[in-house]
Amino acid sequence: MKAVMNNRKHVTKNRPDVDKRSFRRTLWPATLLLVFASTLGDIRAWEGQHRQNFLPLSEVKPGLKGVGRTVFHGDKVEEFQVEILGVLENIAPKQSAILARLSGGPLENTGVMGGMSGSPVYVNGKIIGAVAFSFPFSKEAIAGITPIQQMLEIFDKSEEPLRVDPIQIDVSSVKPHHTLEVRPAAELLDLRQLMSRSFSVAQSSPEIASSLLPLRGQPFTYIDTPLLLSGFSSRVIPMIEKVFRPLGMNLIQAGGLTLGSGSDKVADGSDIQPGSALAVQLIRGDLGVGASVTGTVTYREGNQIYAFGHPWLSVGPVQLPFSKATVLSLLPNLNNSFKIAAPTELVGSITQDRSQGLFGTVGVLPKMIPLTINLKSSRNKLETFRYEVANDRILTPLLMNFTIFNTITSNERALGESTLQVQGKISVKGQPEIKIENLFSGEANSQLFASLAVVQPLSYILGSGFDNIDVENVTVDITSVDEKRTVNLDRVWVDRDQVKAGETVILSAFLRAANGGEHVEKIPVDIPPDMPLGTLLVTVADGLTLTTVENRSLRQSFTPRDLDQLIRAINNIRKNDRVYVRLQRPEPSVVLRGEEFSTLPPSFGSVITSDRSSSSTLSTMRSSNLYEYELPSTPYVITGQRSLTIEVVD
Repeated sequence: MKAVMNNRKHVTKNRPDVDKRSFRRTLWPATLLLVFASTLGDIRAWEGQHRQNFLPLSEVKPGLKGVGRTVFHGDKVEEFQVEILGVLENIAPKQSAILARLSGGPLENTGVMGGMSGSPVYVNGKIIGAVAFSFPFSKEAIAGITPIQQMLEIFDKSEEPLRVDPIQIDVSSVKPHHTLEVRPAAELLDLRQLMSRSFSVAQSSPEIASSLLPLRGQPFTYIDTPLLLSGFSSRVIPMIEKVFRPLGMNLIQAGGLTLGSGSDKVADGSDIQPGSALAVQLIRGDLGVGASVTGTVTYREGNQIYAFGHPWLSVGPVQLPFSKATVLSLLPNLNNSFKIAAPTELVGSITQDRSQGLFGTVGVLPKMIPLTINLKSSRNKLETFRYEVANDRILTPLLMNFTIFNTITSNERALGESTLQVQGKISVKGQPEIKIENLFSGEANSQLFASLAVVQPLSYILGSGFDNIDVENVTVDITSVDEKRTVNLDRVWVDRDQVKAGETVILSAFLRAANGGEHVEKIPVDIPPDMPLGTLLVTVADGLTLTTVENRSLRQSFTPRDLDQLIRAINNIRKNDRVYVRLQRPEPSVVLRGEEFSTLPPSFGSVITSDRSSSSTLSTMRSSNLYEYELPSTPYVITGQRSLTIEVVD
């Protein structure tokens, strides 16, 4: 460096036109470049030094001995002994597993436990992977270990997902009369087929190690994950178990624990280390309601953590808060023992759930969705309940359904006559409010339908596939009455059977209650001024019946073209507590991308219904829905349908 500087001085002396400030400007960028290169080299050296502490899978041999780390009680990380039995190659595409015998501590009595998922294993001071598999009903603590390279490599891939812009079709030249509505399904998404959790040791293979011969043909699975629940009623537990038990989760009712409370501030996570217990929180809130799954941290790199060593749900990108956890007890079991651990301080966010484990960041707290329920009980008492639910496209509707149903059944009768009025809103950033309004009455399932009335619109929004959906909060008002309020649409009649365009006819609807009470509803129907001459079919029905008839004739699922259309369709969902009147013509119409078009110009209709044209978003109907009237709400759930005809004359 000295020789270079002397040379620079010599050149400067021989060229007096070169200013010294120019020389300094030339030197600074070079100096910064050297500093940057040195810093980058230090960073790469640090990363290389840390990842040199990995023992490659090719060097893992039967007979090697090492230690594992996990929490058996409280929050203290303890060691257990490990003896390598062999390596199973290709248990899944590009995935292998190390089989090992564990010993020490309580493992002689418990075997491999739920909650140990992710416990790191070291040989000669180098990490080889995470405890992730177990052999059910095994008399020994035989475990499968996910190699550490597999865990890190799957999260090192950072390619953006491919996106394809939708095809746009302009149909603005024809004005639609009616937007078809979405209709809630009976159940939410079934998660049970998300993935396979079972594997087996080959019956015979020339490459199998002699130490693995006693395990030939034996099945092994991902270690079950403890799902700790508090504050849930006995009516809700079977619902949760039906969803999560097939996915390898052991439900533990935490009587006496309050999991849902606690600060929403991010605590210091500097003490999170390999072997630490962590709890992924799903629900927090009033009534002591809480739900969390427990596992173990495998590896930490700066503020990034790797955990579990196997998928939880394998749903990819997620936003799930995780906290420190304290192990309260160990529960030995012939099938699968497990830890009972309670979450404590929030310390970070799980952002990836993939086939080799969970990935998250310490010090970052994801946004949960606030849920507020204002419940006016049958005793005329108003109470407000506040919760926070994990923000996830798949999990949020399920978790919110459990929470709302639990709030109702914990405060109101679960069986017997009841009527529930539901009103509320779902706030999505940058979008119109999604309105919730309906009435349910019966003797058994009113509470479940009331919950679904809130949750299914949310499921439509989160599962729509549209980008940048930010659900800010959900607010629900529920009024409960301990009686059955239902009426049947018995018959309808009209004051005259001929009418001119622009006039009003009076429809009378005869409603009969379940207790024998009778009521006549007078319905003024305005005939539009532009209504052509001819026969009009007038249908009077409740919302559910009208939608069922419509879907039967349409035979096409609703596919929204954008988020705005989806929200409009949700807000137009027909209600149970009112009468609908529809005017129809016996003329064909078409439905394109959820919009119905009637009285089409001949040229337009012939083109889109031609045999030379085909579309999954287009279908034809034998009649045209010209107008539909929604009458004011009633305090009853209405069922029934009646039809009649009138003539529009000159």
